[in-house]
Amino acid sequence: MKILDKYLIKNFTKKFLILIGIFSIVITSSQLLHLPSFAYGMNFIDFLNLLLLIDVSFLKYQLLFGFFISWLLVGIHIRESNEVYAIYSLGVSQKRILKSVFITTALFSTVALVISTFLVPYANRERAKFLTVKVKNYILESVQPKNFTKINENISVYVEDKKENTLKNVIIYNKSNRYLVTAKEGIFYQDKIVLSNGYIHIPSEKSFNVLKYEKYSFNLDTSYIKDIPLEDYKTSQLTQVFLSKGPDNEKAFAVLVDRFFFVIPFLFIGFIGFLSGLNLSHTKEVLLTFTISVSIFYMLINYFFIKLIEKNILFAPIYLTVLLVFFFTILKFIWKKEN
Repeated sequence: MKILDKYLIKNFTKKFLILIGIFSIVITSSQLLHLPSFAYGMNFIDFLNLLLLIDVSFLKYQLLFGFFISWLLVGIHIRESNEVYAIYSLGVSQKRILKSVFITTALFSTVALVISTFLVPYANRERAKFLTVKVKNYILESVQPKNFTKINENISVYVEDKKENTLKNVIIYNKSNRYLVTAKEGIFYQDKIVLSNGYIHIPSEKSFNVLKYEKYSFNLDTSYIKDIPLEDYKTSQLTQVFLSKGPDNEKAFAVLVDRFFFVIPFLFIGFIGFLSGLNLSHTKEVLLTFTISVSIFYMLINYFFIKLIEKNILFAPIYLTVLLVFFFTILKFIWKKEN
């Protein structure tokens, strides 16, 4: 019977890898439209690194759909090729056939937990850091001595000389408030230019006011530089926020529930997918629509219940019960189709 398990798992693995490849191409291709313009000027390695981080950010749901659909396709294959009847004729029961599904369920449940609690938040944090660094480098590289350089819609910068991240004799004009800032020296630091020994020219109704300063931090105000949101905190940090009983306590708890409860569907969807392909005599298109619909419905109720938990309207055990009842009911229905 080990031969049967190896055969089914081999078929599942092949289909799963193909689906993950397709999902990755579709997701990264769609996200290319949302990249900042400077991303297309990166070197090839940096660009691939960015695409990889984007792909990993969506890995949770690639895994969900891939695992579900792959076992469905395996079930459909052995039913349509009549292999299932040969298996049954050898005295192998349906419960015994499900051993291979159980093995992958145990493995993928563990993988799903790691991806949800560690890998996806890590990829999101790294992507934010990556873009922040690249924005800074892009802006720094675009500033050329003795030329006005437009940083964004409102800000233009002129420098007389530039050495690495240090600027000499700087002029910055902000179109939105019409401030003119001058400085003898400026240093790029993260998302800011730290200016020293200069003046701020503030327009008034009839003239303008001049403020002298020794140090002045000027924010570049680029949309790709931002703090890491709570949703992408490390799981250990989220736990600390939750236990601190601070203002973000409930939101931190909701994010933790979302991460840890992601493993629940994987306890069922392998069996649901395989038995659907094996027991239901519908076309492949109909069964694919069924599995995709179940996955999407799960994502919708997950979003809805997590929001309720975040607002302290719902207790987490109630949501856990809803998830278990939802998937168990579907599994029971499909199992009875055979028995």
